[in-house]
Amino acid sequence: MFPEIGLFLIILSTVLSLILSTTAIAGIKLNNAYLLGYTKPLNSLVCLTLASALVILGYSFVTNDFSVAYVANNSNTQLALFYKIAAIWGSHEGSMLFWVFFISLWGTIIFNYAPKESNLFHTKMIAVLALVIFGFSLFMVFTSNPFARLLPEMPIEGRDLNPILQDIGLIIHPPLLFLGYVGLTICFAASIAALLSGGLTKQLARYMQPWAILAWVFLTGGNAFGSWWAYNELGWGGWWFWDPVENASFIPWLISTALLHSVLMTSKRGILGSFSIFLGILAFSLSLLGSFLVRSGVVQSVHAFASDPTRGMSILTLLIVFAGTAMALFAQKAQISRNKISDSLCSKEIVMLLGNVLLMVAAASVLLGTCYPLIIEVITGTRISVGAPYFNSIFIPIASLIFLLMGLAPLIDWQKSPLSALTLPLVLMFVCAALAVLISVITKGTFDIWLFLGLFTSIWIISATLFVLIKRRASARNTTKGPQQSSLRFYVMCCAHVGVAISVLGATFVSNFEQEELLRMGPGQGKTLAGYNFIYEETQEVDLKSYSAIQAKIRVEDADNEQLITHIYPQRQTFKSNAMQMSAAGISSHFWRDLYISMGQQLTDHPHLNDNEYLIRINFKPLVNWIWLGALMMMLSGLLLIICRKKAPLFNQDSAQEKTSSMENSNESSTDKK
Repeated sequence: MFPEIGLFLIILSTVLSLILSTTAIAGIKLNNAYLLGYTKPLNSLVCLTLASALVILGYSFVTNDFSVAYVANNSNTQLALFYKIAAIWGSHEGSMLFWVFFISLWGTIIFNYAPKESNLFHTKMIAVLALVIFGFSLFMVFTSNPFARLLPEMPIEGRDLNPILQDIGLIIHPPLLFLGYVGLTICFAASIAALLSGGLTKQLARYMQPWAILAWVFLTGGNAFGSWWAYNELGWGGWWFWDPVENASFIPWLISTALLHSVLMTSKRGILGSFSIFLGILAFSLSLLGSFLVRSGVVQSVHAFASDPTRGMSILTLLIVFAGTAMALFAQKAQISRNKISDSLCSKEIVMLLGNVLLMVAAASVLLGTCYPLIIEVITGTRISVGAPYFNSIFIPIASLIFLLMGLAPLIDWQKSPLSALTLPLVLMFVCAALAVLISVITKGTFDIWLFLGLFTSIWIISATLFVLIKRRASARNTTKGPQQSSLRFYVMCCAHVGVAISVLGATFVSNFEQEELLRMGPGQGKTLAGYNFIYEETQEVDLKSYSAIQAKIRVEDADNEQLITHIYPQRQTFKSNAMQMSAAGISSHFWRDLYISMGQQLTDHPHLNDNEYLIRINFKPLVNWIWLGALMMMLSGLLLIICRKKAPLFNQDSAQEKTSSMENSNESSTDKK
């Protein structure tokens, strides 16, 4: 009974979203306040129906209703309760419902808290969001029904949640990623609304800015926790593999980063309005393209949600309809901003614009490497693979240029700076480059270009940020406008940039100085690596509710004084519901390094030898946790920027400056007329 109610609610949300969009468009066209008055309750009703459907799906998981195909395929009576809740978004159908619900929820929040003077703009946004919800809801009803029944042949027991998903990463990573996609959907709706309103003005960009920031924050968290999840769970020992599904979420993040900075320039300087609109449309389109890659089965990945060509074609159809219509509207309505961008190369606008263009180039290079094998397979029928060497050789140089501009932008002024203003940045850049060369030669014994690029960009961003902070503090002491100039927003931006540098430094060190040994080990055997003794003490058996495991107890000692540091317990797990085996890595984490051990199959190729030997992989990973530390700093910076948005003097200052400027222009016009 409840699953049928859930399906009815999805169908109802489909109808209501179409009515909402039609009512909003008609009300705007006819300037009919009576019709526009219905948009708010209709919007809330759509959100309520989708929320109720999501609750019913959760209830089906909690009560082990295996007559629902989605529950039977992703749950089990032995599954822990919090994994049953997380399984709601653990596969394709539930994740789509989760995604659509949060689109409606964000739309409701925006509409209910929108300033009165922007009602028309936000009504246009709601009309676009309602059309997106309508398209996604149709997709669920016809191809991805989360409440599809298995009657009359209902299984007694479920197939269980994929063991790879039975990790805290499932509780954190997918929701963050979906919320990031929802944020891009909001930016898409705002971009279309701005096009229909005559362009993205400074005021409209201010409405759009917090949603662009939130989208970026959630996508940053989704990508960071995704790599952390794979690092901890899969037992491979890496942190990023340039997997097609990883790329599918990384590409929208790159564009959302460009969108964030472009909207900032539009809201502050009134420039690049059309470029911001284009990026808003592009970011949403790429999130749909990523969903197509993940869910269609056209790419093979352990991260893939589904492999159904029908669903893939449906998502591709949605992509063509939404992106095609939006781009056609952009081509028709977009106008070149009247505010001229500074033609001086020594200006913050030009540096940030170049950075945004490079972010788009970086996204295009990753997209090409991801889709090229698919294109070749369609044309020739031959399967090829594009691996890490391509992505590293193309992406790293582009990223290095972006980081170079990231450090330079805060050091120069808006509009135009004298060329002499570049003297100190160039000197600082030279010092950072020399220091990077010195560290590279000392640590590796020779010059390594990849190590140099990572070190140089990290040192450069941190040094440039410290330099501009010192300069800003000194300026604040010498002026009565110190509190305004030393705005909280500026410090938050500095924190985000330092977070990027810390992540880059962590990735650089773990990529260049990681040590690894793959060997057979049994009780009493040991190995020395990176100044540590690893001694296999014993093999233990573990029996838990959902799986049993063979566990190695490995003693870790300091190689110099043989003092005990810790014990590490890698496992070889066998899940009881489906007999699936997987390796669970044992990790000793430290601020400066990780000791990472994974346990493979039992080795029985020599029966006369000790048959209690296993394939053991030992990794020493310096600074690997800095990757996620930097990501957390970036996320925290974005959240602080939103929280302090109304409190920071700079925002009020900008508004006051605009009003003053407007009044001055008005007075000048009056004088001219007289």
